[in-house]
Amino acid sequence: MPKMKVLIVEDNSDVRHLYAIGLNRRGFEVKLASDGAQALERIRTEKPDVILLDWLMPVMDGGEVLNHIAGDGGAPIPIIVISGQPAPASIDPRVSSWLTKPVGIDQLVAEIESRTGPAANSQVR
Repeated sequence: MPKMKVLIVEDNSDVRHLYAIGLNRRGFEVKLASDGAQALERIRTEKPDVILLDWLMPVMDGGEVLNHIAGDGGAPIPIIVISGQPAPASIDPRVSSWLTKPVGIDQLVAEIESRTGPAANSQVR
């Protein structure tokens, strides 16, 4: 069975690499992007199964990434926002879930699995 492909979009290189190491050790195939523009390229070329998206980034923030993804018209990819900011009162409906940093690997894996596993289609945020 192929590994689940996770795209980590995070401008902080330390955080990006810590998540990558932890998810690789848990059996995920990890792809990295340091900003929104890189993320859009990786989404087109890598076809991730799930996206971990930092919300506040230079070049292109999480909201702009969402707008570009929506404009592509492809199949929806679960998007888990990981931000230093608390979740807003009204979360964009294209976001599967919002986690506030710091986020541990166990919590990250559980969230990925809940958004991509067999029961994910029947879950409501």
